[in-house]
Amino acid sequence: MNKLLQNKALLLSNFGVYLRRINSSQSNHVPITYAHQDDYYIFGLVENGEGCGIIDFKEQHFSSGDAFLIQPGQVHRFINSENAEGWLLMTDSSFVDSAEKCIFDDFSLFASSLHIDEQRRNELKQIATLLAGRMDCIMNKQTKATARRLAETFIGIVAEAVQGINLQQTKHSHRQMEIVLSFRRLLAEHLATSRQPSYYASLLNISTVYLNEVVKGVTGMNATLYIKNEVVLQAKRLLVHTDLAVKEISGRLGIDDYAYFSRLFTQTTGISPTLFRERNLE
Repeated sequence: MNKLLQNKALLLSNFGVYLRRINSSQSNHVPITYAHQDDYYIFGLVENGEGCGIIDFKEQHFSSGDAFLIQPGQVHRFINSENAEGWLLMTDSSFVDSAEKCIFDDFSLFASSLHIDEQRRNELKQIATLLAGRMDCIMNKQTKATARRLAETFIGIVAEAVQGINLQQTKHSHRQMEIVLSFRRLLAEHLATSRQPSYYASLLNISTVYLNEVVKGVTGMNATLYIKNEVVLQAKRLLVHTDLAVKEISGRLGIDDYAYFSRLFTQTTGISPTLFRERNLE
């Protein structure tokens, strides 16, 4: 592990925040380009230039004035950047309050990046600059508390912008969005237990028909297809992020029939699990 990554791990474990400058003209200031998975939030702000990355196996393009969000558990990597400058703020989940987590979860149904208005963009730059100064001289509990408040303010401003986009994009009721987000959270917890929509409908105290109707209305796919896609996404993450054998991954996802799992993955992605792993670890 290089010194930069050692420092990042130390700061995230002992303090919970790490700020990094993006500057593609300096090799030690460019984002990591190999696929990996973190257990913390990453907030990016692009001040100038443009870049391209992959978040959960979907290509994302960023340009000047954009902000992007990578949530805990999402596999990601940066492909390239062209004269890109900006900031990466990495924080422990405790820095994001429950209301902000709901806002970010809602947003993740539709996108991973957004264009920030000029006022908020300038505010984020100022906060990042102030935080960078604090991060260079964290000496005591009070300095850490100040840095934490700066990081939380940065996150709050991003949440404000994201909430505005959410309100513009969604045509669904608060109740419908609440059901879909609850369904997603339950799915993350119980995926290895059941892949049946009726199981999740029961946990949500609604009918299976209504669950299918709401999930399809919000995401464009019924609950059965959404669950299948979630199985494949989790399989992709495990294939890239772990050394588990394909059969072990199948078992971890609650699928005892390895042949069925392999067929499901291949039908959904167009390639076998083994080939997917090889291509994404090149």
